[in-house]
Amino acid sequence: MKKFLIFLLLTIFVFSGFAFAEVCPPKTTPGRNYIDFVGKLDGLGGDEKVIVWFEYGLKKENLDKKTKELELREPKIFCLRENNLKPCTVYYYRAAAKNSAGTNYGETKSIKTLCKDTSSKNNKSYKKNILKWIIF
Repeated sequence: MKKFLIFLLLTIFVFSGFAFAEVCPPKTTPGRNYIDFVGKLDGLGGDEKVIVWFEYGLKKENLDKKTKELELREPKIFCLRENNLKPCTVYYYRAAAKNSAGTNYGETKSIKTLCKDTSSKNNKSYKKNILKWIIF
């Protein structure tokens, strides 16, 4: 029994990093009052970490708002939800990444928030920290 308990605790400790994961939608997705921005960091440029975020605004030439920043230590898909946006409104946005070499920006794109709430029908929002069980 003691060996089993030690094995179980060791297994939980080793795999605890895999227990919680962020699930992003497959692409940038609008809601009525929010947008789930999705980006992909392809590399760290030789650094240990990269800071990523999205810039957005109502005009392509004036991306005057910014999401919170994330620190990434490996190339991966990342997502950030921006709330309290205007419904039925076109927003322009781009991803940004900063390391010791400077800041790089992605292509500027546009997306329109939904005009009426369809969250119960079509709009699947992602959930952060979905528990994923490991079965032995």
